[in-house]
Amino acid sequence: MRVTDAWIVNHGVDTLIVNAFYTDENNAPVKRDLDGELFQQLEQWKRLAQQEHDLHSTPWTFNQASLQMFPNGAGRGQWPWILETRDIKVYISAGQWNSIASVRFSSDYLWSCPSLLEALVQVQVFLNDLFHDEMFLQVSQVDLCADVAGWHDLEKLDRKRDFVSRSRKRGVHLEPAWGYDAHLQQESMGLHETGFVFSKRGAISCRIYDKTREIHVSGKEWVPDLWRYMAGRKQMARCGV
Repeated sequence: MRVTDAWIVNHGVDTLIVNAFYTDENNAPVKRDLDGELFQQLEQWKRLAQQEHDLHSTPWTFNQASLQMFPNGAGRGQWPWILETRDIKVYISAGQWNSIASVRFSSDYLWSCPSLLEALVQVQVFLNDLFHDEMFLQVSQVDLCADVAGWHDLEKLDRKRDFVSRSRKRGVHLEPAWGYDAHLQQESMGLHETGFVFSKRGAISCRIYDKTREIHVSGKEWVPDLWRYMAGRKQMARCGV
């Protein structure tokens, strides 16, 4: 692949998870039990969700959307309460663990905001109101990505020959493909090699894969809007760390 054959058409933060802490008089993060009244309210909504065997709509809102309470928690008791909207997913602890909450930003919400700072400010204000405190936010996970147009020989790259990496574990990125393949003129069912993975479970990892194919599998039809005039014209590869 010549350098002039491909170019970056989009880049930014695709995944963001932050932990939230109460703060002391010096605005430093502290461990504190959940307020008793808030505890009872969350338990009531959770019981209603369990009775309904479905998500329960609460009066809490984020970006004018009601937060939905899950009937079950997560993390083996670490997060007894989970609420979500299309934009965020909020995990709340009773206080036995270090952080009182964790928030996962949805990918489409991050891309829809004019800046990452605006998304963080909106969540900061929401959490401050929710916990009646000036919350301290700590990054738990962040995924950066760049979308590259015209990278046609991705599947031909050799992991040992074409990459310089300190990663001890390398693998291929696989996408399930069910349905009719117009190029092969046959039904295809199975896994296609569509990229590479480096240190998948490490503190720092990297994925390079065929984003065009992944969109068809995941149904994220809004992603091509990020590519503007290039959408549909070139095969897109994504590099994420």
